[in-house]
Amino acid sequence: MALRKTLLVSLDDLLAVVREFLNPNASRSGLDRCLRRHGVGNLRDLKARPPQPKRSSFKAYEPGYIHIDVKDLPQMADESSRRYLFVAIDRATRWVFIRIFKAKTAANARRFLRDLEQACPMRIRTILTDNVLCRENLDA
Repeated sequence: MALRKTLLVSLDDLLAVVREFLNPNASRSGLDRCLRRHGVGNLRDLKARPPQPKRSSFKAYEPGYIHIDVKDLPQMADESSRRYLFVAIDRATRWVFIRIFKAKTAANARRFLRDLEQACPMRIRTILTDNVLCRENLDA
């Protein structure tokens, strides 16, 4: 085990050493099973890996940092038109507020924001959107 760990000797080279100095009747498969049993069967696992960059934790947010998005819902077979899901999620508490509208209009966006402000259990400090242009323009 020590040869395998310190010199990173291949199975065939280690077999030659074992047959020469320890047991001339040792088999390759028996040596392989022995190495696996002791946790040194795979050379790749023993080789030093370059240190991984340390991942930083997520930034801590104060409650009231709200992310807003609008998603197109799939049109179901029994529906005549699409529906739109307006979503607001607080980054700190993961509090979620949703509304479904039949149209993506400026009036519905204002209604959503008004309802969000009334329903939100905390003071809204920041609103974040993804800055993606809508395929459809909001009607004024």
